Amino acid sequence: MSYKRSSLMQERMEQNRQTILQSARELIAQGGFKDAQIQAIAERAGVSSGLVYRYFDNKSQVLIEVLSDAIQYEIQILNNIAASDLPVAEKLHKAVSTFVKRALNSPQLAYSLMFEPVDPSIEHERFRSKQLIKQSINEILAEGKINGEFGFEDLNTAALCVVGAMTFVVIEPLNPSKNVRFDQAYKDYFVKQIADFCVSGVCLKEGD
Repeated sequence: MSYKRSSLMQERMEQNRQTILQSARELIAQGGFKDAQIQAIAERAGVSSGLVYRYFDNKSQVLIEVLSDAIQYEIQILNNIAASDLPVAEKLHKAVSTFVKRALNSPQLAYSLMFEPVDPSIEHERFRSKQLIKQSINEILAEGKINGEFGFEDLNTAALCVVGAMTFVVIEPLNPSKNVRFDQAYKDYFVKQIADFCVSGVCLKEGD
């Protein structure tokens, strides 16, 4: 009986934790990290601020976990593309275009997770996240290098260039202060241009 009670308690605690994280994510998606204050998170989650502090030491810890969860989801998408049976150039094109398209479809959330000014602990998690993205891109680039479709001298440098293109290129369209609004046709064009650029940058040209 005590085991069952303990199991139910653990389940309830995990539900509370996930509700808090989801509430924080929703607030970030609406107004950025600045709107994700502990009191606001608690109110949105329907719990007390004290309960939030039972699960997280401070606001930064909440935001780091939101960032970590979000990037793990994106990494899984990229890894699935890398493991697919697509030709390697199509894999790279799809990986870049999928990442950029998802960012443009959630502009405030993507801007906050990637670019909004934050404290050093969150910035450290951002750096770790970009390293994980680079690992996924590395896998695709390495395959293309081995089979002779991609031509570059250094794998790490090539991966850094691709990750830089697929992340920093969206700063302007995502920045809330710019108040940029894309229609779907331009979004599709913008995404394709970035993906085409990345693939063109690593593919062997005739005569190379």
